[in-house]
Amino acid sequence: MVLMRDLPTRFGAAGLLLACTAVLGGCGLFSAPPKLKLGDVRVRTAPDANRNSPVMMDVVLVSDEELTQRLMAPDGKWFPDGPLLAASYPQALRVYRCEFPPSSELMLPPELFDGRRALAVFVFAGLVDGERRARIEGWRDGGVIAVGREGWNPVPQEKGAAAQRAPLMHCSSPM
Repeated sequence: MVLMRDLPTRFGAAGLLLACTAVLGGCGLFSAPPKLKLGDVRVRTAPDANRNSPVMMDVVLVSDEELTQRLMAPDGKWFPDGPLLAASYPQALRVYRCEFPPSSELMLPPELFDGRRALAVFVFAGLVDGERRARIEGWRDGGVIAVGREGWNPVPQEKGAAAQRAPLMHCSSPM
């Protein structure tokens, strides 16, 4: 039986490389975040949504576990510090800013997610009555974020239910 500690001496450089790969690979140091598999995500706003004001929403793709935990913290606020956080962690955060008016139904552009890798996808909305957040990377069949006069309701699409298409919303390039 060959032990891990015997690999470098028994098999030279190849053994050392194999030992390092086994040790570092096992802790996830070299593993990439999973590819996203999100369905269509629609945003539906009521005629008096956000007290008749446009809604600013940031879609944030996160590829770092520590930042994911930080963004999930209930006391953490995304607005107005999110862009500064994104600038501090350009390899771990990809942020798209979207804005939409009341009385509309628009779809987040699929290219925000297609082929991308991320541990988490957050949606932050800056509403008149406060900031809202939802985590949506598990929405394989898509979903709807309904914005009312006050507040919002993010709901994943039921499995097997037909997703409705909507015009694409415009979102800015990554921050």
